Amino acid sequence: KITYPACSELYKMFVEDESPLVFHFSKDEDNSSVTCYSIVQTNKLPSDLQKAFRNIRSKAKIANEEQGVNVLYLSFGFLRWIEADNSSQEYNSPLILVPATLTVESLNAPYVLSLHEDEIVVNPTLKYKLENDFGIVLPSFDENSSIDTFLEDVKKIVKAQNWSVESEVSLSLLSFFFFFLFSDLYILIEMMLAIPVVSAISGGYIVLICIFCV
Repeated sequence: KITYPACSELYKMFVEDESPLVFHFSKDEDNSSVTCYSIVQTNKLPSDLQKAFRNIRSKAKIANEEQGVNVLYLSFGFLRWIEADNSSQEYNSPLILVPATLTVESLNAPYVLSLHEDEIVVNPTLKYKLENDFGIVLPSFDENSSIDTFLEDVKKIVKAQNWSVESEVSLSLLSFFFFFLFSDLYILIEMMLAIPVVSAISGGYIVLICIFCV
């Protein structure tokens, strides 16, 4: 979790100005403690942050090599919501996903978080969930939009549900590989069922067959 700068300020810095976030780490002479030098502050101790960066970078690299997709995102704004009024389980879902790249040149070099070339998106799985289960349509967003305006618009939309929107930022690994796979599958199913002969022969069982094959 990024605790400083604030959500809108960090968005301007990282997205609008395309300024990389640089994290310098240094150890004491006796290696008893680690210090992090950066304008960005997180909720982790420097030693834990260094380990987290190492882990995140490794997993993001593997995903890129094996699946050819970027899974590292800076998430701006979070929706805190529950499944039903009588549920005690609260979910905290990211809203705006900004693709990022974490690099380090050598063992003693700083970690650098840069803007990735992929498109900035509204969380696709959350968007699908809200539309299909609650009839809630999240507003559109592009990188030139105001992050504060977007979050305020979401607050108005979910107000009737007694949900909240938090102006928080976090760095995390998020994968939508299977979500997009199933999305493409259902588009294909609709196209096939639109063919009269296929629809008559399958009687709707084509849906089950396609899902089973996946």
